[in-house]
Amino acid sequence: MTGALLGEWVAITGGSKGIGRGIADRLLEAGANVVVVARNPADIDATVAELSDRASAGQTVIGLTADVADRASIHALFAELHDRIPRLDHFIANAGTGRVTPFFELTAEETDEVVALNLTGTILCMQLAARMMTEHAIDNSCIIVVSSIRGLGAVPGRLIYAATKAGINQAVRVAAAELAPTGIRVNILSPGITETPLTAQNPEVFAEMALTVPMGRAGQPRDLAEAANFLCSPAARFITGLNMIVDGGESLR
Repeated sequence: MTGALLGEWVAITGGSKGIGRGIADRLLEAGANVVVVARNPADIDATVAELSDRASAGQTVIGLTADVADRASIHALFAELHDRIPRLDHFIANAGTGRVTPFFELTAEETDEVVALNLTGTILCMQLAARMMTEHAIDNSCIIVVSSIRGLGAVPGRLIYAATKAGINQAVRVAAAELAPTGIRVNILSPGITETPLTAQNPEVFAEMALTVPMGRAGQPRDLAEAANFLCSPAARFITGLNMIVDGGESLR
C-alpha cells in the first residue's frame, strides 16, 4: 500500500472509542502501524480485531491497556511500548474526561480525577513519548494533544474541565518551543461538540449544543481524524505549537 505515514508507528491513548478511534482508523488508512491504548481490555480487543481486518500486508495493530490518570500505569505503558515496537514516530494524547458540574457542586474528588487525566497524566505522556522519539533519528515525529474549545471560552458548568484544557494548551506551547530543536513537533487539536459515546450519554444536551454550531451539525470523529492525519503527515513538518480548532465555527460565537 501507499500512504503518507507508510511504515511509521503511532500510539493513541483513548484509542478504542470516539475521537481516538476515528484517528486510529484514519492513520491506519495512511499506512501507519497503530498502537491502540485504552483502559478497557474488551474495548481494546474489539478495536484491534476490527482494525486488523482492514490492515494491509505488513501493517501491525497492537492493543495496550493503560490508565492515563495513573502515573505508574503510564510508565508501564511506555516500558511496554519499548518492548513491543521498534520506534515511536507519532503520539496522540487523546484520553480525557469531563462532565457538566455547577460551580458550587464541584467536588475535590472530581477535580482530582479530571486534573490527573487531562493535565498531569497527559503531560507525563508527552514527556515519555518525546524521550522515546529521541532514541532514533527524527524525520517526521510529532505529538498531538486532543484538547477542547472549552479551554478557550467560558461556559457555565465546565470549570475544572476548561481549566485543565487551558492548562494543557499552554503546556503544549512550551513543549513545542523546547522540543523544536530536536525536530519533534507538538500541536493541539481542539474539537467542539462532537458525536462520541460520551456525548451520547446525554442526548438532549448534545442536540441542544449541536444547534449552536454555525455549520449546522456536531463534529464527527472523522473530522478530527483528518486534521490529525494532516498534522502527522510530512505536509505539516514545519508546523509546531499550533492549536488547530475543528469545531464548525462553534467557538466563533
